Amino acid sequence: MITKRMYYATVDGGEQEYLVNLTQETGSCFKMNIDGREYVVDFAMAGNNVYSIIVNGKSLSMEIDENGDIFDVLMDNGDSFSIEVLDEMKRLMKMRHSAGLEGRQVIEAQMPGYIWKILVEKGQEVKAGEPLMILVAMKMENEIKAPKDGIVEDLFIELDQTVATGDRLAVVE
Repeated sequence: MITKRMYYATVDGGEQEYLVNLTQETGSCFKMNIDGREYVVDFAMAGNNVYSIIVNGKSLSMEIDENGDIFDVLMDNGDSFSIEVLDEMKRLMKMRHSAGLEGRQVIEAQMPGYIWKILVEKGQEVKAGEPLMILVAMKMENEIKAPKDGIVEDLFIELDQTVATGDRLAVVE
């Protein structure tokens, strides 16, 4: 079965965003299109976080440490970099949260789903990017993160509550 996915990637926190279309051909063989450039990629795990990767016939070895949406890569030649990989929904949520972050921030559901976990309490101090809750939509877990440093002033949701797009979830001030 061929599986296709689309992602957005940035390297080392840079401004340049890359569109990545990934098509799984077989178990470990993928076709990648990165901003219009085609690659055939096959990989095998060679050890703990160590991968043997063949890209367009060229063999590479690298260590990849995953931390959420961030992948820290150490190449066999000593080069290292960090890649943030977001699907379309996470990218949209990040873009919406990065705009206008002064003062009181009302966090709204970006999609319908249900609240699976609540990770903070009213009155709790949070840092920008810290997960506040997990919203499950289309069988995928989506972390709802604090848009800025502040205090959770209000929580409008309860565990297992169903929410619709635009429903208020929390306030961070």
